[in-house]
Amino acid sequence: MNVGLRLKDELVAEVDRIAAANGQTRSSWIANTIARAVVAPFNDDLPNLPLEGRGHPDDLIRVTIRLHRSEIEGIETVGAPLGLSRNEWIKRTIRWQLWDKAAVLRLAPATASELGKARKLVMKMSDNVNQAVHAMNAANMPGSSLDIARIAGSFIEMCGDFKAKLFEARRSFSSSVGAEVGYWTSSHEGREG
Repeated sequence: MNVGLRLKDELVAEVDRIAAANGQTRSSWIANTIARAVVAPFNDDLPNLPLEGRGHPDDLIRVTIRLHRSEIEGIETVGAPLGLSRNEWIKRTIRWQLWDKAAVLRLAPATASELGKARKLVMKMSDNVNQAVHAMNAANMPGSSLDIARIAGSFIEMCGDFKAKLFEARRSFSSSVGAEVGYWTSSHEGREG
């Protein structure tokens, strides 16, 4: 399959320089770089999303539109905080208007990053709970010199902190996902345009 790219002249010059230094053509260097990125370990946990409603990959059709420079600048301005290129923003906008289920879209990089932070917070809390439960079990063993009342007291305090942190993570999750869904489904009426 042939894939076309549009790159700025400065970037093409850098790609050519690096490809030549590695004894490769521009095309082979780009193909190898993409192949390495695709098989990188951090992609292993990404979900396999269904292709329903999007057709077969070979059915993709190139569409060209002409926009005023100010419109392109506007797209780049609103896409940048989401971590989206001009093309990604345009495709995502069209797809959100066409698809029945928003869930088939991956979240924008900025939203995914926020959710990643919330996930790490919850994972850290679950590790702390696990350690506290192990300590209480050890203190409850016959002949243990550990003070179960002291360990249980600190565990109860920790649970109060966890409740607040879980509420914060839930609020962050809801806010991030709600903002993204609202953004792409036009339920962001209050925004300045």
